[in-house]
Amino acid sequence: MEIDEIFNDSGSELATEFDDLHMSSTNEEDEEMDIASPTIRKKHAPRKWRQYGFDLKDLKFSDRASGVNKEFEIEGNNPSDYFKAFFDDELMEIIVEETNNYQQQNTTPNIAKTAAWYDTNAEEMYIFFATTILMGLNQKNRIKDYWSTDKLITTPIFGELFTRNRYLSVLRYLHFADNNTEQEGKLREIQHIIENLRKKSQKAQYIPSKKHHFGVKLFLLCDCETKFVLNFIIYTGAETEIDNYPEVGISSSVVLTLMKNYLKKNHTLFIDNWYSSPTLFERLLEEKTKACGTVKRTRNGMPMFGKLAKGQQEYRTTGELLALKWMDEREVYMLTTAHKPVMVETGKNDKETGRKIKKPHCIVQYNKNMGAVDQVDMQTSFSECLRKTIKWYKKLFFHLFDVTVQNSYAMYKMKTHKNIELSQFRLELARELIEEYGSMRPQTKGRPPIDCPLRLSARHFIAFIPAEPRLSTTPPTTTVTRSPPVLGPPPSPPSPPLPPALPVPPPPPPDHQHCNG
Repeated sequence: MEIDEIFNDSGSELATEFDDLHMSSTNEEDEEMDIASPTIRKKHAPRKWRQYGFDLKDLKFSDRASGVNKEFEIEGNNPSDYFKAFFDDELMEIIVEETNNYQQQNTTPNIAKTAAWYDTNAEEMYIFFATTILMGLNQKNRIKDYWSTDKLITTPIFGELFTRNRYLSVLRYLHFADNNTEQEGKLREIQHIIENLRKKSQKAQYIPSKKHHFGVKLFLLCDCETKFVLNFIIYTGAETEIDNYPEVGISSSVVLTLMKNYLKKNHTLFIDNWYSSPTLFERLLEEKTKACGTVKRTRNGMPMFGKLAKGQQEYRTTGELLALKWMDEREVYMLTTAHKPVMVETGKNDKETGRKIKKPHCIVQYNKNMGAVDQVDMQTSFSECLRKTIKWYKKLFFHLFDVTVQNSYAMYKMKTHKNIELSQFRLELARELIEEYGSMRPQTKGRPPIDCPLRLSARHFIAFIPAEPRLSTTPPTTTVTRSPPVLGPPPSPPSPPLPPALPVPPPPPPDHQHCNG
């Protein structure tokens, strides 16, 4: 089931941005996208920009059909139930099968700090991912620190779930495709995963960047209210699959491809300056979609502006399109078809003067709504130390894993109406996976593992049994005395007992004599 079948969007405001996952120290910005251009871009007639007479039409948005599709049913209301709706058993079986196959095909000698291999299974793989989620909640500098016995940094749960060497072995052989089959394209190592997730999300592709450095660009479309990732495209250079929009150019074609299932619904789209252009905004208006975003001053079709003092704004209009320059600490250029050129209060006061700070309305709304993508970018769950030790396709896999957890969390909040933090959702998700699959781990040599390390702390508590009442409330008292030890030679043995004394007969009665007088 694709995302547009699962989620109908919760409101009128969407945001799109591209996310860089750099895999080397190179940090180039605004590099040219090596995407095959759909066709030659059509030329537009020069625009006539004015300083007055801005006509802003209201596109009424209806939220009656928004939210989660009612046909998308989830059995249960626990975090793990929502996670498995996206990351299901079918996907897990692919990972298990290809991981075991890759280990058999791998002829590299076993390296240090990895355990002797035995085939993994779905149960252990669920525990592996639960362990990885916990790593994101307990950040450490090195992988081995999770198994440290140093009292200052020890985290016993990791040793109870996995031995260090077994975890490293699973991480080393984690694989998603059969290397013996002929596959083309830069996505061959992770194609199975993308095809599986494609059933539940929009089309996605992956691609490397320029020679001598490597990066992954993910173009994200998010719902501003729920932070649900509606669609994403993985940049793959000239192989990137985008729809053909010859009149708007490459970057704008990325936006229209991401928005394909959400056009003509009166949404408002917030985008950054990599995409924004007057041509794109006019095309979106034709599709009954408003837009707001920062824009480069040198973008083709932009009007000229004069110099401004701090706190001043200047604008130009053409039709329903507003171009604005705002002078803050630096120059800010905006395009919008959703806002008027008015100043609004930000809710903050100037530290020096104490006066209320005002900014253009479009900038205030842009800062508010673009935070959706920014939060998704920051909410990565697996540890940074893993990023330094794994190959590019595993980095990409774990990022898609993060997006899956993020969407599970967003849908959990929408369906259950529970207001919990993402970190708490991840903790409960890991806990439920451990409780469900912890006792299914294969036995290894040495100390037997704990069946489920949460068994004694999760749902099985020791109960207090009160004593039965006694007949007497005063317990009997017993006094024990002990004689002090006697110093000196041991005492003589006791004398034999005397025979019992014979009874003494009573004296005879007295003899009375009578006298005759």
